[in-house]
Formats: sequence, C-alpha cells, structure tokens
Amino acid sequence: MPERIWRIVAEVRGAEGAAAVAALLDEGADGLSLFEEAGDLWRLDAYAPARRLDAALEIRVRLAASAAGGAVVALAEERVAERDWLAETRRAFPPFRVGGFLVHGSHSPPPVRTGAIALEIDAASAFGTGEHPSTRGCLIALDRLARRRRFRRPLDIGTGSGILAIAAAKRLHRRVQASDIDAAAVRVARHFARRNGVARLVRVECAPGFRGCIRNGRRYDLIFANILARPLMQMARDLSRAIAPGGVAVLSGLLRRQEAMVLAAYRSRRLTLAGRVEIDGWSTLTVRAGRRDGRAAE
Repeated sequence: MPERIWRIVAEVRGAEGAAAVAALLDEGADGLSLFEEAGDLWRLDAYAPARRLDAALEIRVRLAASAAGGAVVALAEERVAERDWLAETRRAFPPFRVGGFLVHGSHSPPPVRTGAIALEIDAASAFGTGEHPSTRGCLIALDRLARRRRFRRPLDIGTGSGILAIAAAKRLHRRVQASDIDAAAVRVARHFARRNGVARLVRVECAPGFRGCIRNGRRYDLIFANILARPLMQMARDLSRAIAPGGVAVLSGLLRRQEAMVLAAYRSRRLTLAGRVEIDGWSTLTVRAGRRDGRAAE
C-alpha cells in the first residue's frame, strides 16, 4: 500500500562533510541516497515515515559537516507525495551481474544456468543491495581473490544486508562471521542468509566494529569492511590485530580522493596495498598483512 513519506534534503560542500552528514541522517532513516553534483557539492536525500528535522537535528547536521571539514549549503524537509515506493523500487531493481555474481530481488528470480552465483537481496531493506559502487567493488574483489587462493575464515564488518557475507559463504563454501552495530541490519542479514540457503554458514552478531568477533586469539584470513573512510581509518588498529598473517582485507566505502589517508592508516599497521577497484569515483582497496617470517604473502 502507498506510504506517507517525509524527505530531508541536504546539500553539503565537501565529500568528508557529506559522508559525516549521511552517517548522521542514516540513523533514523528508512532509506538514504547520496550523489555528487558539480563543484564538490553533494546532495543527500533521507526518507522516513514521519517528520524528523527540528532545531536540534539541524544543529547536529551542521556541526557534523563542519567537524569533517565541510559545510551545509542547504537543509530542508518536505513531504513526498503518496506512492507505492516498494513497488517502484522493485521495478527499478532488475537482476544484474557483478563479476561472478548475479544479484536479484525476491520478486525477480534469476535466469536458469547463468553460470553465476545468485544472490537474492531485496532493495531498500538495508544498506548493500549490490548496486552501489562500493558494494560492487567488494564483490569484484572477492571474485578475483577467490580465483587465486583459498580462504578458511572470512569476516564481514558492518554487514548491512549481509550481501558480502552471503557472497563469501556461497563462493568459498566456508563459515562466515559477520557483524553490524545496527540491530535492524542484523535481522535483515539473517533473513537474507536464510533466503539464500546459507543460514548455517553465516553467523551475524550485533556488535560495533570488531567487538565480539575476536575470541581466544582468533584471526581471519579474509576481512570485508564496506563502511566509510573515517571509520575505516579508526579501525585500522583493530583490523591489524584481527587479520591472520598473510591475510587480506577488502576496504570500501571511500572516494578515490580519500585513498591516500585510508592507506596511510593501514600502512602504519604494516598492511600493504594488494589491489584496487575503482567504480564511478568510489574505491575498493585490498590490503595484505605480512607473514610471520616477515615476507609478503603471495
């Protein structure tokens, strides 16, 4: 049935400022989009079933942008005409292929014998439908890595819809540990793990960062972190402790211009760049930990 929707529209100067505002507005939103316009100006649209923008939230938004080196150019809230958003989203989400994977919604079963690994993820359920360049970059990186070596213990931090954990379970035939700070995302990821037939392989926990993922000295040889540039930098220390010698980490959710500062944080932890995927200005980086003997992993 059609739903009443309110939309907060923000225009923010600076990529880091836009990312900070997006993280803030995403906390209470049912959906959020982020697009780069001309002159380093970014537009954000955050959707919710009720009004959200008040004086307190406006102050928080402007402070978040300023603290990240950006500035809010415009900020407003408007009521969106009643429409069947779910039906429209589904029509706009046809099956598509990414590397060795075919992503599709439950409303559109994949063609038979495509030669690709099918991933059933419904749009607008949680972050990570596979359409965003950062998620596509991670799927491409996973496909390339799986062709070159075997992985035994994968980990997905900030799993969102669970798409990367599910893809790893299907591609590697291994148990995958996943976590997200958002309880709703954890429920969604568990749901899609069941829908994709990998509930026994994908374990999803509600926890911030690496908390709860490291037990008894456990290390992971493949780690996904599809988040944002600043959180990626902040978790470099924890990731370096969680990654196994010779293991690799796939870092995404950052813009091409943010690569240098993210890489600097990981190089300081003795992780080296091993691969890069760039799609529409968004970068996915693969970094590798050295082996115990001090040599680089193959």
